[in-house]
Amino acid sequence: MKVLINAISARLGGAATYITNLARSLAELAAASDEFVFLVPQERAAEMRSAAAGAGHVRTMECDAAGGSYARRIWWEQFTLRGILRREQPDALFSSANFGMLRCPCPQLLLVRIPIYFSREYISHILPEKSAAFRAETALRRWLVCRSVAAADRLMTPSAAMLADLRRYASLPNGRAVVNAYGVPRQRILAAGAPRPAESGGLRVLWVSHYADHKDLGTLLEACEQLRHEGEVSFELVLTLDAVSQNGQHTALGERERRLLARLADPDGARARKVTVRLAGVQSYDAVWPLYQSADIFVFPSLCESFGHPLAEALACGLPVLASDIAVHREICGEAAHYFPPRDAVALTSALRRLLQDRSLRCDLAARGSEQVKLFIWEDHVSRLLSVLRSLSFPE
Repeated sequence: MKVLINAISARLGGAATYITNLARSLAELAAASDEFVFLVPQERAAEMRSAAAGAGHVRTMECDAAGGSYARRIWWEQFTLRGILRREQPDALFSSANFGMLRCPCPQLLLVRIPIYFSREYISHILPEKSAAFRAETALRRWLVCRSVAAADRLMTPSAAMLADLRRYASLPNGRAVVNAYGVPRQRILAAGAPRPAESGGLRVLWVSHYADHKDLGTLLEACEQLRHEGEVSFELVLTLDAVSQNGQHTALGERERRLLARLADPDGARARKVTVRLAGVQSYDAVWPLYQSADIFVFPSLCESFGHPLAEALACGLPVLASDIAVHREICGEAAHYFPPRDAVALTSALRRLLQDRSLRCDLAARGSEQVKLFIWEDHVSRLLSVLRSLSFPE
């Protein structure tokens, strides 16, 4: 089987992590008789080659099409890529990020992994606050994804919740869509071991993600500010954000988050010093694990997600999880998390205060999480992906 993998948009964040981990896993798990050709942006090429070093059946080709205009991206995916397919003659095309080829000359698997185009919560609460140009761009992208879905031979989403949201906009006949959950590498779970009881006082609360408005970091910062004002609990909030970048301002953040973070990062008196903030910087996939292992509570307030990698990673490290109550978080965490209504800073304050004060609840959630995460193993995702690609390449 020969598969061409279109990953030209995997420049950073979860998309880059996914495609790098996939290259590493295919190098280890796929048959040597199979061949995989990755089309990646230039900034990812060296990392990809390192991930698949020594595997002759995994090859990387550089492309900078995702760095230009929409017109350039569309032209590349609909015309330039067609020429590459004619030259490479793959058995299947794996379009790994939402947009696929129309009238593809070979069987095509499309992965839809962007929730904001289809999420009820995002469309109801975030999109109305955006500019008319942004709303129009979102509508266009949603339309292009739906056209890509209609053209693909098989569709894949990382969660049932993502698929349910997508079905509100795109018609999907039975048998064309498959849910293939992401997961945590098996050795990461084995390395985590049994959940450890946290020490009372001076606990560490962790948030892992990149900044985006649907991640709802502001609600977490509001809750922490309220807890600082109360002065009843002591903890350090660790955020995977870079330090100030210009004139003391966090220019990558929204105004609300900048204002709240500035207040939290400027202690005033003994009470304020009981709640501190540390910016750990943007972390690579391998570098982030020590943060999980040194934390006591993980908080994930996102308004929408297609899966939520950090949730599974926190569960794998034996962390009690506090998450916004949305369908995808329930799907991943089940009974292994404590939930609060999305965008409700008062409810989050109460829930976080309880977790900080209740050691037995933390230990109970951690124990449940260590079992729950066994449902989400990365190697199982890769195995299911290979099965789908093989069925497309060699239909019965």
